[in-house]
Amino acid sequence: MTDYKFTEYFEKEVLRKRSYLKKEWCIRVIENPLKVEPQEHNRIRFWGIVPELEDRVLRVITLSDKKNHSQRISWQGVQTMKLSYYSETDSLYIDLSEKPSVESREVSEGVVLDYDVEGILVGIDIDNASTKAQLKELSLRKLPSDIKAVA
Repeated sequence: MTDYKFTEYFEKEVLRKRSYLKKEWCIRVIENPLKVEPQEHNRIRFWGIVPELEDRVLRVITLSDKKNHSQRISWQGVQTMKLSYYSETDSLYIDLSEKPSVESREVSEGVVLDYDVEGILVGIDIDNASTKAQLKELSLRKLPSDIKAVA
């Protein structure tokens, strides 16, 4: 059996936000996929059915060495919005709420919206973030005061 490693992004963002997921389901999908699709930047997508989730399809994305870094499943409290970027996987997670996600929907290639049990958006997950967003500068407007941060 292959020894699977999980990236910091997977451990800190994906599992935290999607606490219903289990690592063993991701591994099972990788080892017995319904579909496999190579992606740019040395990534591979795997899809598989998870009986424990009422036979929903789980999408797992790995780096070319199968080091699992993210997965998705198709199914309000006020807090500080948090942006977390992980260079190893070129992933950006925009955390909008402390509430966990119970459903995730890919709305475009590599952009996944996470929703809570009430259907409220709680996070945005962006793969290949450096090609989809300007990461060197963050500008916030229309807040109690304008804030501008440069990385």
